[in-house]
Amino acid sequence: MFSLSEPVGPYPVGATTFALPVRPPRVMGTAKVSAGQADGEHALQLEEVAFTLYYPTSPSAAKTHRKGMHWLMRPLSDIVRGYSHFTGIASYILWPLVVCFGARMKIPVHVNAPLLSPQSQAEDPESSSEIAGQGQAAPWPLVIFSHGLGGGRTTYSQICAHLASTGKVVIAMEHRDGTGPVCWPRSAKTGQHYAKLYISPDEVIWPPQHDIHNSSDSRFALRAEQLEFRRREIYFAYSAIRDLALKGERGALQTVDDTPLDWTHWTGGEWVRCDEKVSIIGHSFGGATVFSILSNTRPEEDNFPHIPVSHALALDPWLEPLTSPGPEPLAVEDPATKHPKLLVINAEGFTIWKDHFQRVLEVVPAWTGSNVFTIVGSQHVSFSDFPVMIPAPFGAASARPIMNTINTLAAAFLDDALQPALEKLPTRRMEIRHIPSNWWSKKGKRELVGNAGDVIVHLPGLPADTCGRTDAADDLQQVANGHAKL
Repeated sequence: MFSLSEPVGPYPVGATTFALPVRPPRVMGTAKVSAGQADGEHALQLEEVAFTLYYPTSPSAAKTHRKGMHWLMRPLSDIVRGYSHFTGIASYILWPLVVCFGARMKIPVHVNAPLLSPQSQAEDPESSSEIAGQGQAAPWPLVIFSHGLGGGRTTYSQICAHLASTGKVVIAMEHRDGTGPVCWPRSAKTGQHYAKLYISPDEVIWPPQHDIHNSSDSRFALRAEQLEFRRREIYFAYSAIRDLALKGERGALQTVDDTPLDWTHWTGGEWVRCDEKVSIIGHSFGGATVFSILSNTRPEEDNFPHIPVSHALALDPWLEPLTSPGPEPLAVEDPATKHPKLLVINAEGFTIWKDHFQRVLEVVPAWTGSNVFTIVGSQHVSFSDFPVMIPAPFGAASARPIMNTINTLAAAFLDDALQPALEKLPTRRMEIRHIPSNWWSKKGKRELVGNAGDVIVHLPGLPADTCGRTDAADDLQQVANGHAKL
């Protein structure tokens, strides 16, 4: 009851959380957080980068390492304070939920287990029949995951652990840009961890030269600076793992709580594929982060290496913080160079939201061969762990089937196997039905026709005979007929 579902791939999953001090620390942007003073503290100070790695481990190593990583980080008092600040719900209401339920929730991964060598996995006598004899010697592919507002490095563990169980190393970022409920950077001045809470645009003050007229301007100005911050974090994390895996150079990288770690399991050769075919995934504001990475060159300072992104998966991406027109792919000098493959998977609300759906359909085709899907019955939160961690009878029966569909599509996309995956999933054409108003709501509702987990394919990035593929222009016209922003 208090553990999330086991990943279903052939490999057991290990998880280790790392921290990388940034020295000297970076002050990014001009936003400041009001602290009862005229100038306040800088809102975006990059002192430390943190992320959890989810990765394949061996059955024999799994037996000797503790299974179960806390979904809620510690201390719980800071967690309650952070979620209270983020949601506006009083702390005394959240405490019972945290103590009785959330505090016991575990992610079924083996904490600090060693990374499985791609070669030794085929030679491990305790490997399952699915693993043994495969002769896999190629390095594990690298995936970078960016969370949305209110998320963190454990919020999408069901997706990250699933991908790891299929043979991938996943960097789950903990963005410390004030978009998570709470995080604990290590201060560059004191060397001690401190609690950093979610930053609301209402708390931000701007210098006089900023032309901020209203709360909407403030919100998007802050998000723009947070995107810059997030990109820098991703480049730091990628560079650290690349140096560790390819060069055996640990540098300042350490475990987040200073837990001893056998670093030789991470420096035993080219076990992680970092120099080509890297994938990036993001949900909501993390989806905006994906587009920001794809549309901007690497930061010039800090001598960051190029991230060779081959696949980009945006889950219900929130495009409003991104400058319009655009985003668009970076120009390439070599005609033979291909843009990354791009897949957008929408929940119902972001597809029925006409203006946003129209922008998605305008932006995505700039990446050749791209696709846009919608999952019937899904909600914006469906891509996170929240729906599947709620026990019966309180949770929705559709939560697990929808998560299974998301995991299937994500793994298939990264493995270049979307077409075979769609042939096994229920697909359908897009239809919208109107639900009349009732006595407690004068405003009617619209929803997609179909069963929870059905997949709608909107753009022609797949072969023409793909089951259920629809015409994007027709779909947009359906949305436009009596549209309403949900």
